[in-house]
Amino acid sequence: MVGASIQYRDFRFLPVKALIFFVGLLLVLKLGFTFFTKVAADEAYYWLWGQHFDWSYFDHPPLNAWILGVSDRIFGTNVFGLRLPAMLSFAGTAYVMWLFAQRLFPQNSKQSFLIMLVVFLASPTLFVWTTIVYHDHLMLFLCIAAAYCFTDYFARFAEDNGTDVKGLYLAALLLGLAGLTKYAAAFLGVSVALVVLLSSQLRPMLKQKHIYLAGVLTFACMAPVLIWNLQNDWASFQLHFSDRYELKAFEGINAGTFARYLFSTALYFGVFLLIPLIGIFWPRRYDSAFAKLGVRLAQITILTSLGVFIVFAARGTVHWYWSDLAYALMIIFMLLYLRWAWLIWAHVLTSFVFIAYGLVSYGILPFDYLVGAKNVEVGRMHGWDKVAQNVEELQATYNPDVLATTGYPTAGQLAYAMDQKEIFDLSDKRSQFDFWQLKSPSTGSLALILHDHFGDLDAARRKFESFEKVQEFTIEALGIEFYWYEIYLGKNSTPNDVEVE
Repeated sequence: MVGASIQYRDFRFLPVKALIFFVGLLLVLKLGFTFFTKVAADEAYYWLWGQHFDWSYFDHPPLNAWILGVSDRIFGTNVFGLRLPAMLSFAGTAYVMWLFAQRLFPQNSKQSFLIMLVVFLASPTLFVWTTIVYHDHLMLFLCIAAAYCFTDYFARFAEDNGTDVKGLYLAALLLGLAGLTKYAAAFLGVSVALVVLLSSQLRPMLKQKHIYLAGVLTFACMAPVLIWNLQNDWASFQLHFSDRYELKAFEGINAGTFARYLFSTALYFGVFLLIPLIGIFWPRRYDSAFAKLGVRLAQITILTSLGVFIVFAARGTVHWYWSDLAYALMIIFMLLYLRWAWLIWAHVLTSFVFIAYGLVSYGILPFDYLVGAKNVEVGRMHGWDKVAQNVEELQATYNPDVLATTGYPTAGQLAYAMDQKEIFDLSDKRSQFDFWQLKSPSTGSLALILHDHFGDLDAARRKFESFEKVQEFTIEALGIEFYWYEIYLGKNSTPNDVEVE
């Protein structure tokens, strides 16, 4: 049996006071990241979704956008109102970790909770993705909460088939809300089903009605997503399963995207976490049904999600942070089998390099430029006060009918910076702007168009009979220029592409 003496053999080197200090330090840095870093392009894009309430959206399900819209209406368009939902969801995530620590380690729950929390916060991806308002902050909270409720119910059912079913329905509701936030929650749903099917103690559940009614509840939460996709020819599902990949199924391997996914996942979650990520699959016995079934749920979630993402990475771009649920669940259970305190300290201490990089790059200027490199992806986050001011001045000069950009992320950023939701995206790339009918201005319109490194200028040019540059400027900090913008005036828009000299 795995007992407390084994689990905590080396954890005398993780004293509670030291853990409290590092948790506190990481939380202070997290607050600094919340209030002093620039708004990312996708954050602004999702904020804009919240200004256009709908059943669902092209890229993701709607719950995060709905919450952002409500927060904006209460607190206004500012960083506090934008990122408050992430602060609240992280508090919820930390609370569920505390519940796990109490059940897994009742003799040492305080130290165990602090270790879980410091490892979680020290993972660069989990640190950032539970601070900014990408959909992951909410999906992680809801999935971790659902995992706790499912594990609790499964453990009780294994001992008594007639146990109270309220926990099962709560778990199903949380899972449904997670699916209403991000499609990746489906991995937890599939894993829950597999845990039931693969466990002789839980299979009797299949003879009762409650597991099926709970499934109905989960899918009922997803009704807005199904309604939107039915109205829009399954556009969102088509995007995620086909359109976003360079290769179709069985056409070969995209070695570049495959290698990039593996490398970035290991690096940005924390290279030292690879050891417990692999170690969770080492056979062992656990001293409670809660621990045994919880680990099994985490194992299957890790296998299914990472397995699917590895396959899809061979077809095209898969972002490393899509694996965040797998890492989050692993961290919760890692103390059941991890015996090396040095690994935790190594993980925590190396994380400060990444966090410092993020605070400088996202708060002041892209750090890469200080060492002679470039990072335009980070550069696009900066200087939006200046961009908005320049656009407003030209807007007063030319009195355009519409404001537009040459790419949908820039359109979201301009909309947020100017607190204006009617911004056009003139690129050919499909985005949520297609469904808002904000891709082509009406015939004869005069448009002021913002263009940057990522924009499709040719696509925008084709929509007007006359197209001229009226301003160009750069963004700089500490005397370093690191990003540029151009502003064009498009005259006499036409519904059909035209050749412009």
